[in-house]
Amino acid sequence: MKKNSQLHIFLETELRELLEKQAKEGGLSVSELCRQKLRENDKLDRVEFILQQIQNSILDNRGLYKSSSLNIRNKLDAH
Repeated sequence: MKKNSQLHIFLETELRELLEKQAKEGGLSVSELCRQKLRENDKLDRVEFILQQIQNSILDNRGLYKSSSLNIRNKLDAH
């Protein structure tokens, strides 16, 4: 993949040292480690978004079920 953009950020010294240690342990450059971490977070965001959609869908369907059950009960009680 072509690398044609740069990102400049300020880090706390402790965080920079932690990243350097992790990169060294993994045999990576700090830049590559950061790229991997950014890609992983993007995937997590997508998973969280999909789970939220599923949860909302379940709650919406549950609400429809409850309202239809109440309508049927009301009709039965009316007779």
